[in-house]
Amino acid sequence: MQIIPMSPNIHTIEAVDRVFGDLAPLRVTEPAEDTKDSASFVDVLTGLWDQTVELQAQKSEDMANLMLGDTDNLEQIQINIAKAEVATELFVNIKNAVVDAYNEIMRMSI
Repeated sequence: MQIIPMSPNIHTIEAVDRVFGDLAPLRVTEPAEDTKDSASFVDVLTGLWDQTVELQAQKSEDMANLMLGDTDNLEQIQINIAKAEVATELFVNIKNAVVDAYNEIMRMSI
């Protein structure tokens, strides 16, 4: 059995970047004209993706600073690592739920 080391960073998939790259992020202060009451599902997913990527980048930066000895604030580093792990887990769970819902819809007979 061969063990392949995993990277501590989450690398984006090109297909996901192409899909979510052109969409507006969730953190829009003013909603679109036609959706004044709530954000769309795509906006929510895009915002969640962006936040997950930002938190993973912060985690990587904190870990590099820790290894170089450029920081003394271990509590904040632990908090940032926990935030990144929770955001990643949440995004994966939501993705799995969306895929399951899609598969259920595809199995429905019309």
